[in-house]
Amino acid sequence: MLNKTHSVFTHYTTVLALLALLLCQISTAHADTNVRASVDRNQVSSEETFSLSLTADSILFSGEPDVTALEKDFHIINRQQSSRTNIVNGKVNSSRQWDYTLVAKREGTLTIPALPMGKYTTRPITITVSEATDTRQAGNESIYLESDITPRDAYVQQELQYTVKIFTSVNILDASLEAPEVGNAVIEARGEERYQTLINGRYFQVIERRYAIYPQTSGTLTIPALTLQARVEGYRPSMLDPGRLVVKRSGSHRVKVSPPPAEFNGSVFLPAREVVLEETWSKNPDTLKVGDSITRTINIKADGLLGSQLPALPIIDLKNAKLYPDQAKIEKSEDKSRWTGIRSESLAVIPTRAGEFVLPEVRIAWWNTYFNRTEFAVLAERKFIVAPAIASFDNSQVSAMDSRPENGTANSNNNTPSDIEPPASKPFIWLVIAILSLSNIGFAFVWWRGRQRAPSATVPSEDTYNSEDKAFKLLVKSVKAEVDHRQLRHALTHWGGCHFKRAMTLNALGKAIPKISDFCQQLDAHLFSGQDINIDANAILVILKEEREAAKAKRGPHSALAPLYQD
Repeated sequence: MLNKTHSVFTHYTTVLALLALLLCQISTAHADTNVRASVDRNQVSSEETFSLSLTADSILFSGEPDVTALEKDFHIINRQQSSRTNIVNGKVNSSRQWDYTLVAKREGTLTIPALPMGKYTTRPITITVSEATDTRQAGNESIYLESDITPRDAYVQQELQYTVKIFTSVNILDASLEAPEVGNAVIEARGEERYQTLINGRYFQVIERRYAIYPQTSGTLTIPALTLQARVEGYRPSMLDPGRLVVKRSGSHRVKVSPPPAEFNGSVFLPAREVVLEETWSKNPDTLKVGDSITRTINIKADGLLGSQLPALPIIDLKNAKLYPDQAKIEKSEDKSRWTGIRSESLAVIPTRAGEFVLPEVRIAWWNTYFNRTEFAVLAERKFIVAPAIASFDNSQVSAMDSRPENGTANSNNNTPSDIEPPASKPFIWLVIAILSLSNIGFAFVWWRGRQRAPSATVPSEDTYNSEDKAFKLLVKSVKAEVDHRQLRHALTHWGGCHFKRAMTLNALGKAIPKISDFCQQLDAHLFSGQDINIDANAILVILKEEREAAKAKRGPHSALAPLYQD
């Protein structure tokens, strides 16, 4: 029994000694940690991959490499991590390793910079990258890239058309093609097309991507090569075959960008293939009367410029009219449309006096990039006549009454019997006048009673006070649906009650928003007296949008609740 106990004690002592020795070795290894970087080769072509290995000589190394600096000159297309431990003659060798598959972004002598690994840093490595051999003409390439840009000599802000094509005769399992990045330029994607083509007796699938590039400064503009990373089917495809990795690069391009020519005398330099001006009206301006509203929309369309590059229209000063401009709309046309960019500006016009109105000519200078000369987009001067709001009475028939002598006798030499009004007709005239007066008094009484009853129909409920946005959406929907004037009045006063947090009539709403006072008076008169009106409700919406924006700005971002005390 004693011998057995001694044997067990000796066994555990040996194990503890070995563990202590192992811990000492590991601590020593951790204390003497070294980090290093290595590559499998230092000379590669622009379409070849190579491996970078970062190693820490300790399995207890807890840091992680920071490889952000690699992305300046290299694409990282794969990452792996491993660790190993060996014990030889009681000596422990352990390490952690990170492997990266890289491909260069450009040709030349590139440097893998010193990379941080925890509190340690690797040494830099130099890589020589040569231009890839072009074997496409020989028919040996199953996948390759082509790129082109036009024109090669352009002006600042002029559109450059950049095209990248992927040619492949094998199935692509997975692929990624980076988008172009160009300094001092605006880049817009213009779509993608796929088709087939026959090259040297072989059919290739073509994936074509188009971009528009707008240089912002003069000088030499460099469009760098793009890199395609793809996995294609192997020579013996199978379900377990992940495919072979292929890296291809397009060519780089240089474009000479010139400043605006000295002979251009416009306020904003607009290099384009064509620029036109078009106008539309919400209704015929020749049918306007005082107080009517009408909206004029002018579109600037450019072939070769973005809508954001197009200038604002000159400000118009029109006497005897109220003008309400709307916010400009910037549009980008579809890929197959002729127009690249469109800028739309709308102006609501409400004449306040009758007479002739003249909208001045609109003229915008632009540079024709095809003929290299200044041209003008012109919208001709527009004239229209505004009629009075209410037609004046014809006084020609009354002149006969003023031509009679005071004594009531008639001169037989100057007046025929037909010119002399019979005495019996005078009571009839006074009867007509009395009837007309009574009818006017009746209309006025009905109108007054309607104004007294109107507030009770539009008193907003407690829930309505918190639904101003819904009320405005309902008003917009009513205008677009072209509802009758009574429904329009209801939608308008309903919104007014929600907006001002009190019961509103058309008269009160006109006083609260002076810009729509004329409109409210016309609508009120039409509903209670049948007076004909011709209004542009869309122009009223423009004014109400401004009122809402002004109210939001006045309330500020933190005034979601209604005021405690109202005026």
